[in-house]
Amino acid sequence: MLQRRQVLGWGAAAVAMPSALSTSVLAAAPKAARRAPFDFANADGAAMAQALRAGQVTSLQLVTEAIRRLQAVNPRLNAAHFLYPDEALAQAQAVPTQRPGALAGLPTLVKDIVEEKGRAYTSGARAYAARVGGRDSPAVVALRASGLVSLGRSCSPEFGLLPTTEPLLTGATLNPWNPAYSAGGSSGGAGALVAAGVVPFAHATDGGGSIRIPASVNGLVGLKPSRGRMAGEEARRGVGALSVGGCVSRTVRDTAAWLAANESRSGPHKPVGLVSGPARRGLRIGLRAEGARGLPHADVIAVFDGAETLLARLGHKPVAAPTPYDSPAVMAAFESLWSAGAAADVREASAWLGREAGADDLEPATFAFAALAQRRGKGAVANAITTLEVMARQYVAQFDAFDILMTPVLGTPPARIGELAPTVPFETLIERLWRYVAYTPVENAVGAPAISLPLGMSSEGLPIGLQFTAPPGGERRLLELAFALEAARPWAGLRPSIWSR
Repeated sequence: MLQRRQVLGWGAAAVAMPSALSTSVLAAAPKAARRAPFDFANADGAAMAQALRAGQVTSLQLVTEAIRRLQAVNPRLNAAHFLYPDEALAQAQAVPTQRPGALAGLPTLVKDIVEEKGRAYTSGARAYAARVGGRDSPAVVALRASGLVSLGRSCSPEFGLLPTTEPLLTGATLNPWNPAYSAGGSSGGAGALVAAGVVPFAHATDGGGSIRIPASVNGLVGLKPSRGRMAGEEARRGVGALSVGGCVSRTVRDTAAWLAANESRSGPHKPVGLVSGPARRGLRIGLRAEGARGLPHADVIAVFDGAETLLARLGHKPVAAPTPYDSPAVMAAFESLWSAGAAADVREASAWLGREAGADDLEPATFAFAALAQRRGKGAVANAITTLEVMARQYVAQFDAFDILMTPVLGTPPARIGELAPTVPFETLIERLWRYVAYTPVENAVGAPAISLPLGMSSEGLPIGLQFTAPPGGERRLLELAFALEAARPWAGLRPSIWSR
């Protein structure tokens, strides 16, 4: 059961806001933890795990340093609002030295859109400002089983509806490359904190691009797994089951390790296992720059063209990949599902509150999506599912002509703060949304894996990611290509203007 709590007086033992991360918490850690010789700043999760197994560093040292770094940058980024340093330190203290496991003892954060027992569970909505999780969701059960140590909850837009993290509950999460820009959504808090060097990877979810979008705008790796791939998601079936769990990270090997540690052993796909490097054979890479609203921004085209040249140099064969389905019809169908989800969110929030949710509880964009669902009528969802089922068959069939498809992640470079805010008039907002998120929703409906890789920068110095997709179950193929691209164009050493020290 979910629990209620007072909005004021959260309780220091349960929740600590970033500004209240007391120095006493850090002072309570062993002196060695504060003077660890380990090079945290340049280490990804794999390096941390290797040092942990070798006895060079302890989980307590890693977690203590992550808390310190979080305290240093979070006031500038506004990426996490519900933190549990005491619990994280206690969990880290209990991790045995040289514990086996790729992720055991490493610091992370959990997105505030999945339920964790005893922790804030707001889903980015003011209606749920006093909600506390009553159980661990399957994703959290899997994370705990892998041995990860969560510092707290990363920020999300209300119900994960928008591709920017600017909820009225907690305010805008800022991009560490340039705080005038969005950190993306809906896993924007996760993306900002990983990009700023607080943790090597962070939990994320993706129902229409919410892993790939923050990966793209923050210069990260973001893999959306196949539907049913991850532990706890085995029963998800059909084009309407859009959302899947995963992570954002700075390196391909960290994403590969996260997948291996958290994938299901009994789902619809054969387990991938740990992918550790590139394949040797060349691939046919389908190229599709055009989205549902035409060609993307010139900066995106420039990155796309550069990646085509790089792929050819690496021995792959780029081939033209015309769109095999009706893109506008597919986007309209996805919009119907998204709107129906918002309508359900409004009903559930009203039930939670014990009254009809109002303007002080939910955002204008949520109500506008819900109203759109009402206007489209009861048959809209069924019609949308029919359209998406046809598209899914056409989508999978296209891989007879190539092995992997490359597209942009977004139609433009990262959006400015306010451009896609939930308070923008809905007609303007929806037009901006579909120009921006013109590529990623298709893979959610199909249930196909897709990965965003940071392969270029905009003319204003902001990251631009490209998306690579494969048929359902094809994560290994994507990761092997990602390893090759990362080796040819290393990105993990690049640093945004806001970097934790």
